[in-house]
Amino acid sequence: MWRDRFVEHVRTLLSECGHPDIASVDTYQVDGSVSDLQITCTDGRVIKLNIVRTSPPSGDNYSQPEPIVVKGPATQ
Repeated sequence: MWRDRFVEHVRTLLSECGHPDIASVDTYQVDGSVSDLQITCTDGRVIKLNIVRTSPPSGDNYSQPEPIVVKGPATQ
């Protein structure tokens, strides 16, 4: 899963989990091109996540659409 899609996935999970201590889940700019997640708690604490990525040895080809891989049914 490419980083941008993973960040949105985590944001959705945190936003929709219904945890009573999470007031909001937002993004913040790390630099000009990278944003990460910021969780604000009901007691005023702010948690900033730093989500990183790794690539296969050959690298990722961002000129092509992300290849989505899904797990097939379990076999016995």
